[in-house]
Amino acid sequence: MKPSNTSRSESQFGGVLQPLVDVLRRSARRPGHLTGQEVVISRSDVNAIVALDAADDVHLLITPAAGDDSRFAKLDLRGLRIADRDWSVIGRTPQRYLDISCSTGSSPSFLRPFLRFAEDVLYEVATPEIDPAEALYRTGLRWRRFWSPDAGAQVTEEWVRGLCGELRFLAQLVERFGVQASLSWSGPLGHDHDFQRGTEVAVEVKTSSEMPFTIHCNLRQLDPGIFSRLYLICYRVTRSEKGLSLPDLVTELESLLGANEELLDAFYRSLAGAGYRRDFENTYSEFRFEISEAAVFPVGESFPKLTETSFSSAPDHRISNIRYSLQITGLDAVSFDVVANELQSLVGH
Repeated sequence: MKPSNTSRSESQFGGVLQPLVDVLRRSARRPGHLTGQEVVISRSDVNAIVALDAADDVHLLITPAAGDDSRFAKLDLRGLRIADRDWSVIGRTPQRYLDISCSTGSSPSFLRPFLRFAEDVLYEVATPEIDPAEALYRTGLRWRRFWSPDAGAQVTEEWVRGLCGELRFLAQLVERFGVQASLSWSGPLGHDHDFQRGTEVAVEVKTSSEMPFTIHCNLRQLDPGIFSRLYLICYRVTRSEKGLSLPDLVTELESLLGANEELLDAFYRSLAGAGYRRDFENTYSEFRFEISEAAVFPVGESFPKLTETSFSSAPDHRISNIRYSLQITGLDAVSFDVVANELQSLVGH
């Protein structure tokens, strides 16, 4: 398995921890103790144990301990805890471990990404002559963006609604064309369009709480540029107590991607790029929405839009972040099914 830019876990550890956790969940546990299973690594001077506590939180225990390495406090991996700690693992002599743990009991959605993080730690720890604390710190630096929100980050309904639309479309792609379609989610990685792969087709996804759709764009989002076809996908997303939340959609996609660790890594990287943070999931869940079927609009020459070519001369480079509002009226939408053959290009070859 080729590692992604976030994960460096190779096949020797990819997916190895989930079956161990499943077994541990069926084992008896006692408060103040851990139930654990050793993870075999290719070093005689380092040992690793995956364990569960009575609250169903998962721990990765490593010996030797780190000696209270002060660097871990700088990582600020919210939702994770890293510290030297004395533990009694059932069936083993009590001792001090480097303990990496996650609140998976109270936040079950943390489990899958935490296990990927732990597998990356194991990959680094298995490297000969690297201190376990150094291995953990390196891994924490790579994952810090995913687990640690900026101090000033704010969750707005508009942002949640927009990301819900992108995830709904991503789920439709995966359901229709298979898991490889997930790699086309490109907007969070710095591309101009939300979905693109190659130069054949690109898709921009927008949401609106109003009808007709009212959307907000920058000068690049409706510019087909080098693409043979560009589509605008619109969803009507309205508040509903019985609707879906953003974490619901994340869980749905995790289920669709299943055990494909490489694609899960890529999905988590895009989630992080979009601004999604695991420790904000309770806040995200306060927003629940009904999401309409997709309305698809081919973006051609006659489609109402502003691009850089709309100006007689390009805007001064000192002017940035030009945005405009567009009310989509007088345009006929088509369904997802009508353009499915064209969208299949997003799967790649």
